[in-house]
Amino acid sequence: MAFVQCGGAAAALEGTTLVLPSVAVGNVAQLAADLLINTLEARRIGLFDSASVLAVSGASGFDHGAAGQRAAPVEVYQTADARWTLVQQRAPPLPGRHGAFARELLAFIQAARFARVVLLASSDAALRPDALIHGAQIRSLTVNWPGDGELAARLRALALDPLRAPRGAQDPEPLKQLHAAGVAKRLLALCGPAGVPVVALVALASEGDNVPDAVRLANAANALLEIAPADVRWRPPRSWQWLAGPGGPRPELY
Repeated sequence: MAFVQCGGAAAALEGTTLVLPSVAVGNVAQLAADLLINTLEARRIGLFDSASVLAVSGASGFDHGAAGQRAAPVEVYQTADARWTLVQQRAPPLPGRHGAFARELLAFIQAARFARVVLLASSDAALRPDALIHGAQIRSLTVNWPGDGELAARLRALALDPLRAPRGAQDPEPLKQLHAAGVAKRLLALCGPAGVPVVALVALASEGDNVPDAVRLANAANALLEIAPADVRWRPPRSWQWLAGPGGPRPELY
């Protein structure tokens, strides 16, 4: 995978915080990334060229950006204050390429020397254990996070409980609780031994109208990390006009 900078002056990645969505059930993380990028009017600074991701192209889905800009499978954006680097992934990894793509992402994270990584993901709510049916439907996982005690206190205050196996489970490994979560499980497993600091926010969701899930996930990330002002009003991008297709089902079908 190659990272290709674009958009004029080169952007500095080192020391920024990377916000990365995982293409997963309900596309919740991608929709949350849409809200963050569009509301913050983050500038596109580069693209990923990866043989592990399905090739797609289309009109830019955001309300800002250069005229005629085309969307790419994996795009990289940065906020005006250069504190936050955000990825938007428009296409999933190819079948059998999730592991390779996770390794490519890790190589990019290490080469860019990000200060930390925020992984947005979703997991199939239909496969959650009974213990996770009640309570917060956004759970957290942390790996190598600096000042972990402070983060744990903030997670508790926001009711972003850790994603844990239920008591008495045969396999207590937290990563085994991720289902249909895209590349998230593989990337977290790689970041641990690599020493990369990551906090993952995982929405327990089902396929359907996942806009409310995305808003909750964006709210959780913002409450935890203060990416945008606390009183922010999320601005959905223009691409959301077609989330359910143009005009809904045609009456003649019935």
